[in-house]
Amino acid sequence: MSKHKVVHFEIPTGDFKKSKEFYSKAFGWKMKTWGNEYMMAMTTDIDAKTQRATEMGGINGGFYKRKTKSQQPSFVVETDSIEKTLEKVKKAGGKVKKAKMPVGDMGFMADFIDPDGNEISLWE
Repeated sequence: MSKHKVVHFEIPTGDFKKSKEFYSKAFGWKMKTWGNEYMMAMTTDIDAKTQRATEMGGINGGFYKRKTKSQQPSFVVETDSIEKTLEKVKKAGGKVKKAKMPVGDMGFMADFIDPDGNEISLWE
């Protein structure tokens, strides 16, 4: 099986309060706002040490402030090496949108666009 699992999702929103109310009521997700720009969505229990989902197939995600109407939900794929994975993405016909960048002290992200125009993020 591939080591490149989907480990996170993101959904744009214009209103954290409305999104929190909707997803909490509709799906029972627990939401936690981080400042004015991000809100975590816990869809499943997590391990306190690793902060990873404890249920097989479960992933958690977040909501970010929508800046344009064209923004759509996205997902994040885990990798051992963003650099190596981006090289494979380019060889397979994809394009790098955002190079590897740190996300606080939690890890690194990068974004690429697949041949069909879909934006996908990588996590290391």
